[in-house]
Amino acid sequence: MTAVFNSAGLGRGLTDNPEESLRQLFDRYVEKYSGRIQLTSRDDEQVWSVFRKPLEEKQVTVWLQSKRITAPDYEYEFKHARKNEVWHAYEPISFDLLGSSSILDKANNWMGRLTNLAESSETFKPHLLIGAPSDPSLQTAFIKAQNILYKSPPKPQLVRESDAEGFAETLSEEIKQHGR
Repeated sequence: MTAVFNSAGLGRGLTDNPEESLRQLFDRYVEKYSGRIQLTSRDDEQVWSVFRKPLEEKQVTVWLQSKRITAPDYEYEFKHARKNEVWHAYEPISFDLLGSSSILDKANNWMGRLTNLAESSETFKPHLLIGAPSDPSLQTAFIKAQNILYKSPPKPQLVRESDAEGFAETLSEEIKQHGR
């Protein structure tokens, strides 16, 4: 057990995990006030590269194009999309951030984006290609972030990096069956 101190230097309890306690204190007292800066281990493009390789091998990327979804109060351009009855938008999102509050803020930002885009007259299905944090101590925040995203209308399909190969295979088969 290690003593935990508050900002006045007074002891306030015990902890079994001083590193996690320090991370929580940092999130609460420093990161909270650092503005909108998100310190990343990997960015969205690096997550896309994990998915791009198997998609290219399955010759899926040739069917993808950018697509702007416009709603009354918001619009967003997805860099990777295809149409099959409805637009399918594939968006890489890195949650490999350096703090739990950054992970949750990014998930809430995406929930707001998808909620606004749900008002579009154009029906679309978001597929969020998500990169997990490399720091194992941030897994709880990552799970919470996924729970937040599942609440978004329209409900997105979440695809983890570990499923990139299977996702590419499924998408390839779907394109073969239905065409573009």
